Amino acid sequence: MANKQQPSFTLAFVAAALILLAGQVTARREIIEVKGRGVTDPILEAKLIDMLEETERTKDKVPVLGNSEMVKYCDNAYGMSIGNLKKALGMLQRGIKSPQGFKELEAIVLVVMKAYEECDHVFAENAKPSPFGISNTKLKSLGTKCKQYAEEDAKQN
Repeated sequence: MANKQQPSFTLAFVAAALILLAGQVTARREIIEVKGRGVTDPILEAKLIDMLEETERTKDKVPVLGNSEMVKYCDNAYGMSIGNLKKALGMLQRGIKSPQGFKELEAIVLVVMKAYEECDHVFAENAKPSPFGISNTKLKSLGTKCKQYAEEDAKQN
């Protein structure tokens, strides 16, 4: 009896695997032409918005954490990051006309990611755990995705 059920289980497993693989193949990201203005990438835009919103939420924690030089440093880093992310979003929403535009966007994301890293480093230099560590890890992960998408878009454009 066990042998009769085994082939159907195997077939079901193979069918499920094929369906999952087919879904991955068709889930290709595409950049969209903005009439007369270049191209944009809705998925990259959504990730940048996520990154911006998470940075704003993290910056909102600053008043609760006191007034140490380390916290002030991070507050400044988050403020600059918010400005840079808004710039990157604006570029993408207006449409990017060349691969160089996506490379510039990628460079902005790298600067932002460096700010998160430096915030954690300031606390580490003082032998203190960063109260922003969990948020910065999430932000760096989002930044890595944004950077990857910008690289791919530069190649497609």
